[in-house]
Amino acid sequence: MEMQLGAMLHVYKGEWGLPSIDYECLRALCLLRFTRCPMDVETNANPLRSGAGKLPYLQVGNEKFVGYRQIKRVLDLEGYPIDVRLNAKQKHLSTTYANWVFTHLHAYYHYFLFGEPNNYDTVTRGLYAKRTPFPFNFYYPATYQREAIDVVQVLGGFDINDKIEKHETEYLVMNAKKCVNLLSSKLGRKVWFFGDTYSELDAIVYSYLAIIFKISLPNNPLQNHIKGCSNLVNFINRITRDIFRNEGYSSTKLTKTANSTDDTLTPSERKFIESELNTKIVAGVGAILAMGAFAAWRGVYNQLTTRSSGDYDGIDYEDDELEEGLD
Repeated sequence: MEMQLGAMLHVYKGEWGLPSIDYECLRALCLLRFTRCPMDVETNANPLRSGAGKLPYLQVGNEKFVGYRQIKRVLDLEGYPIDVRLNAKQKHLSTTYANWVFTHLHAYYHYFLFGEPNNYDTVTRGLYAKRTPFPFNFYYPATYQREAIDVVQVLGGFDINDKIEKHETEYLVMNAKKCVNLLSSKLGRKVWFFGDTYSELDAIVYSYLAIIFKISLPNNPLQNHIKGCSNLVNFINRITRDIFRNEGYSSTKLTKTANSTDDTLTPSERKFIESELNTKIVAGVGAILAMGAFAAWRGVYNQLTTRSSGDYDGIDYEDDELEEGLD
C-alpha cells in the first residue's frame, strides 16, 4: 500500500484559524504533518461514509481506517511513526504523559464542548451541524453528546442528564488546571516537550489545548488559565502558524482594528469583536440609506397630496420640518 497513491484523510473543516474543529481529527492531522507523510486531506468530509459514522477516517483504495488509533497504526506500518526520533526512555515518558493528559483533559473537553447545555446549544452543535450533510445534520451532533455522557460519567463522576446544579464541574476544572500547570512546567522554554524533536505527546497536547483555547464558548474556565501560560500559548500559535499555515480556516475574515491588537484577547474573541464592529457599520449605513429614502418618499408624497387638496390648514407639521432639514 503506497501512501502517496490515492490515500486520503477525511476530517472536519476547521475554525478559529485551526485546520479542524475536532480533537480526534486534529491529532490525526498532526500525525501527517509532523511526519511529513505525503497524503491528501479532505475537509468537506461526510462522517457517515466512514462506515462507523465518525471522523477522522483514512481511505486507501477500497479500505477505510476509522479513528486515530487505526490511522496511527497504518502510518507506523508505512514508515511514518511519530515517535521515531525518541529514545527508549523518552518513548516511555511520552506514553506516560499522554495517558496522564488524557485522564485530566478528556472529561473536561467532552463536558464543556458537548455536555454543558449552553455551550452545546449555542456553539458546538452548530459547528458540527454545519459540517454534516442535510438531513443528517439535524441529529448527528447528538451522537457526540451521547459519547460525552459516557466519558464524563466514567472520568468525571457525574451524569450530564442530571440537572445542571448537580454537575460537579469543580473537579473537572481543578484537574484540568493542574494538568495545564504541569504541561507548562514540562515544556519550559523548549520547542517540543522532548526538546528539539516532536512526539505523540506534542500532538495530543496541541489537539486538546488548541481547541479549548481558541473556541468561543459561553462557559470555558480553562481558556483564561491557558492564556496565563505564555509558553503554552506560544506552543499552540507556533504549530498553528508554522505546521498548519496553509490549512487553518476561519469563517470570519480578520479586519485590522484598534481592538484587534489587544494581547489580552484570544483570536476567537478578537474575531467576534471585529465581526460585531463590521455588522454595526453595515447596519448604520443601511439605516442612513433607509432614512434618506423614506424622507425623499415622504417629501414627494406631501407635495402630491398638497397639490390635490384644497383644505390645507397652513400649519407646518414637525415631520415636514424634519424632512426639510434632511434635504
